[in-house]
Amino acid sequence: LNKRHLPSSQVERVPDIEELEDEELDFGVVPSSLRSANFMPPGHDYGIFEPSLAAAPSLQSPLFSPIYQELGRISASKLGEKSEKAEALRKKLLRNSNVLVVQGGYSGKKFIYDRLQSLGVNVTIMDGPDSFWKTEAEEGRLHGFIEIDFSETSTVFQRALENAAMVNTKFDAVTTYYEDAVPLATRLAYALGFDLNPVEACDIARNKRKTREALKARGLPSPAFYPIHSERDLDPAIKTVGFPAVLKPAYGAASLGVFRVEDADEAKRMYAEIMETLKPELDPIWTQGTEILMEEFYDGDEFDVDILLFEGKAVYAKLADNWKCWEPWFQETAGNMPSLFPEPAAQELIELAVNSTLAVGFRYGAFHVEVKWTSRGPRLIEINARMGGVSVRSSNLEAWGVDLVEQHCMAMLNIPINPIVPEKPLKMQMSLGLLCPYDGKVASDTWLEGIREDKRVIFISYEKSVGETVSGPKANLPDWLGEVRALFQTKEEMVEFLESKIMNLQVPVEPKDKEDARDAKFFLPMEHFPFAPSTYEVTHGDARNEK
Repeated sequence: LNKRHLPSSQVERVPDIEELEDEELDFGVVPSSLRSANFMPPGHDYGIFEPSLAAAPSLQSPLFSPIYQELGRISASKLGEKSEKAEALRKKLLRNSNVLVVQGGYSGKKFIYDRLQSLGVNVTIMDGPDSFWKTEAEEGRLHGFIEIDFSETSTVFQRALENAAMVNTKFDAVTTYYEDAVPLATRLAYALGFDLNPVEACDIARNKRKTREALKARGLPSPAFYPIHSERDLDPAIKTVGFPAVLKPAYGAASLGVFRVEDADEAKRMYAEIMETLKPELDPIWTQGTEILMEEFYDGDEFDVDILLFEGKAVYAKLADNWKCWEPWFQETAGNMPSLFPEPAAQELIELAVNSTLAVGFRYGAFHVEVKWTSRGPRLIEINARMGGVSVRSSNLEAWGVDLVEQHCMAMLNIPINPIVPEKPLKMQMSLGLLCPYDGKVASDTWLEGIREDKRVIFISYEKSVGETVSGPKANLPDWLGEVRALFQTKEEMVEFLESKIMNLQVPVEPKDKEDARDAKFFLPMEHFPFAPSTYEVTHGDARNEK
């Protein structure tokens, strides 16, 4: 269930075998409820959306709900002001609103729904029969739960629509905070009368090839790329793209199946290896197809841009630094917000991210956009049509005082958002993923306790338990062993923390091969940006990063 080598906090909860009755087990076969019923294929291709199929005549118009009645009594200009009074008024309008969330995601997203409910939002989650969120609703921690079986993907949209119509709640908005559910949530929102973001925009963003084609058609920077549907497409792809290049699945997630290749022989060998892994029984993400993209490799430094849109305008957009990936796997390592990138280039990255998101067709809500500053300037990697996961909400809240959870929800309720953003960042948040440096078994569950007492540390998470088998980077994506988040006032303070606290940590893994573990340490890219000159500074010799 975790072929993407995600942190354990990002893996959907399903029942342990011990929770199931013995008679449900047939010669050791795991029940179907542990398989496809609970996991919607990420990026499932629903085909061309036909609005005529989205009729739900039994649903009462959302215009009769309390949230919309209140909105009609308030001046739009007053509600959209950038002021504490207007922000308080916007949050007040959240009270007693009914929001349908399609797939709650992994249990680590609980903070999202806790926050919404603390603001008075009635949250109903639609998810699989063994979902963690079903238990949350049964124990009174959610307003409601709608069960749906995801195994029959060809009918999941119509069944989701019918199931939503069967509950007593009249919804004011439909949304999701989970990547895999974006296509279905967007279609349900349209069908139930909440036409905020076009279905087509969602489908373009979810497919990397379609994103590249859309940006190219609109005159925005796009890499040389070529779609590979079979082995015979490799030679024309190589001729079109050249080297170095990247092979990646069009519908991939979490760096799964992404490889850098340096020549034709390596490209053909890696293509064959990737295709061996693109099987639905290994990960349901591959049920929609096995299209591969070959595209030019972008040099340079990587960043995230978190964006809030309302009525097609960016009301918030901030940059975060991504530290060097652990190649060749492109596994994320860490990041910091606010960015330490030189200001002129930082603004160009933000502008590219915003323009790309608008060009695809999005108009409302939170978006997490990945970009790079290359030797040729800013370039887009991908657009995620939802709020970023893991530490993204925390980073924006600590650095800029903006809560993406509540802002996205307000936008989906068509409440004009315009968050108050300070001129200078409040703090710097570092989010550090500690990746396993070699294969073995976890030998300790207290290995991070020594840094917990540091007042700058705000979050510690153990992602693997004692006895679990873990992978290093030798032949697979390295596993996350733990996560640390800490707050600083300066870059120098962050560097001091890494050198004094993190570099001295002992790897809590009993090695499979002792030679692999000799002198092994956690991966910290101290020779790369933001700890060394950026690509921008190298190509602009007189530039200096003085943040």
